[in-house]
Amino acid sequence: MTFLPYRVAGKVSSPLGKKNKKAAWFWVAVMALLIFAFFKNLKFYQAGLFNPNFSIIHEAFDFNFGLMPLLMASFAFLCFVFKLPTGARCGWAAFWILFLTLDLIVLRFYMTKIEPFRLEVRTIQILTPKLTEPIRIVHLSDIQAASVTEYEHAIFERVQSLKPDMLINTGDFLQVASPAKFEDEFPKLMKLMRNVEARYGSFAVFGDTDLNLYSLQMSELEPIKMLSSRSQTIQTNGGLISLHGLSLYQSKEGDWALRSIEQWCKEADIQAFKILIGHAPDFALAVGKYPIDLCLAGHTHGGQIRLPFWGPLVIDSAVPKAWSRGTTRIGVPLLNVSAGAGSNRFGGLPRLRFNCPTELTLIELIPSLNIR
Repeated sequence: MTFLPYRVAGKVSSPLGKKNKKAAWFWVAVMALLIFAFFKNLKFYQAGLFNPNFSIIHEAFDFNFGLMPLLMASFAFLCFVFKLPTGARCGWAAFWILFLTLDLIVLRFYMTKIEPFRLEVRTIQILTPKLTEPIRIVHLSDIQAASVTEYEHAIFERVQSLKPDMLINTGDFLQVASPAKFEDEFPKLMKLMRNVEARYGSFAVFGDTDLNLYSLQMSELEPIKMLSSRSQTIQTNGGLISLHGLSLYQSKEGDWALRSIEQWCKEADIQAFKILIGHAPDFALAVGKYPIDLCLAGHTHGGQIRLPFWGPLVIDSAVPKAWSRGTTRIGVPLLNVSAGAGSNRFGGLPRLRFNCPTELTLIELIPSLNIR
């Protein structure tokens, strides 16, 4: 005799059915989270993330390193409370979501609180027959302080410790962010710059964030000599150094800078060590054949975010990405592009650095025999 189970009106619930429903809801939620992140970042890209549009960069950073970790942490918490990750696959997926959440939080901390303050000194040595004594030049660029803090004090303490014979700044002194004000912060920065003792002087050009400097008298910038479309010859104990500074526009449009550069090359002493200075490195695309010994630029910040095996995501320049940081032979001249002592602070953007620490460049000009 076969006995059938007694049924009460309604359906028999199955534990297996409940697990399957939970697993289905889990994977639906995971896919929804991934699709949301994908289309949100696609929107950032279409809006000009890599053009670059720094407002969009700010939004993308807040989304990927602020909102997304919060959403993923909340999702992992709900999975635990409602026991959604049933089964091995769901359990591992929940684990990796939690792991990724922690990674993003740690990465945000590193990118904003550690690497932007890892100021490094990169040293390059240049042999030249044009000098008879060594010259130490510190190339400083892109401080871009939102306000003058202990970090800016540390920059100039490091500069002074290098005992430079000459200090060359390729622009972007401040990028003041509210509630700080330019009229309060610039005197503080000038005080730090005046503490640097460079026996042959301090020289600079204007950067993108230096609009307020145009309204100042040159005496207010002393001892810095601004070389916007100007030249300066320095008699050192070891020979002549001829500097020529480009305006901001000239540094970004090499063809427009050539008239100024050609005139300088004609007038400068043939035996002088020639240094061409511009904020952006774009001018370097046009000067490869000119008798210039060294070109100095900043602006790119080295990309600030550099991915392994890929390089910088954004350099905001027409030069090859390989030129965006470090020293490169570009024909006759040598080009040095500083990764910058600071970070872009546009619109309150936090200091951001990854795989691209802030830096100073110590350039040692070393005499060599002139073999003919």
